Formats: sequence, structure tokens, C-alpha cells
Amino acid sequence: MGAFFIRTKLKKQELRKLYLQKRMELSPEEYAAFNEALLKQFQTIDLAGIDYISLFLPMLERREPDTFAFAEWLKETHPQIGLAFPKADFAGNTMEHYLENNQLEIDTNNYGIPEPIKGNVLPNDKIDMVIVPLLAIDLKGYRVGYGKGFYDRFMAECKAGTRFIGLSFFEPVDEIEDVNEFDILVHQCISPQKIWTFNN
Repeated sequence: MGAFFIRTKLKKQELRKLYLQKRMELSPEEYAAFNEALLKQFQTIDLAGIDYISLFLPMLERREPDTFAFAEWLKETHPQIGLAFPKADFAGNTMEHYLENNQLEIDTNNYGIPEPIKGNVLPNDKIDMVIVPLLAIDLKGYRVGYGKGFYDRFMAECKAGTRFIGLSFFEPVDEIEDVNEFDILVHQCISPQKIWTFNN
């Protein structure tokens, strides 16, 4: 894997490009090891009082964290917790969630994203924890996604007390330079090395 020298402050567009490249340069062995380490860290998270978790479905060809493994572990060890998978509405820039049950059908959309195409919708205000996708994150808990703003809009509508937890193969950068009032902080970020907790 090539060496990267990350300045202390970068803008979202720069970070997006850098961290997409860092992901794609992971070897199959590194990718598998990082996913295994993320799952082990997630298994230490306190899930008491959690009834529903929003869990994004990964684009594996883009080397996103393999949340399929998270879903399997949760179903085996915490069957009382409902899982809900997001579906993006690109016309309205909104998201809704579908419960993981025998009514659920998943397919890949035109953007390469696995998403529900049929099933039972779960109101967003029922969700207690959101596993948030990201490309990069800083030490305050601000994240860089793909730039469409779906998650920031969804998270802004979540009920008070909902826990937002990011997943990242890489450690946080010092600061994202161009955050704005619409960016929603995450409470924690799981990396292969540790769980970062932010004071927000």
C-alpha cells in the first residue's frame, strides 16, 4: 500500500479523493483483516436499550466496510434488536428504512448500492442507533461521505438520543476544513485499532 502524508487540515473534496484511493489500494488480505477487526471492535459496543439499528449495505467493490458481517452477528447474538436498511430517494434526497425480515427484498440500484426494493418501512423515529458510512473523519467527529448529504439530512431528523457510530478503516485526520452547519457529528467511530469517542 502506498504511503500517504495527510496534512492536518484538508477540505472534503481532497479527503474524498485521498481516502477513496487509500481504500482501493488495500490488498484483499488487508481488506479482510480490517473488516474482521472492525467487527471485533463493534462487538464491544454496549447495545443495552437498543431496539432498532440502521445498518448501511456495503458496496464491496468500493471496499466499503463489510456490514453484512455485522448483520449476521447481530442476528445471531441479539435477535431482539431489529435491523433496518436504508433506501435513498435521489429525487428528493431523502432516505427511508426497511426492516430486515422475510418480507425484505434487496437489489443493487443504478449507482451500485445494495438497497431494499420491497418490504416493511420502519419510521426513522424508531431508530436508536445508526451505523454511518464515511470516507474520512476528523477528531471532532465530523465525517466526509460521498457528498450527496443523505445521511446528514436523515440524522438531523432522528429522535433525540439516537447514537451515531461511524465505521472507518483509517484513523481520523486532525480537522476537516470546510464543515458547515448542515454537517452532523457522529458520537463514535470504530476503526480496526480502536473506538474513537468524540466530545459532542
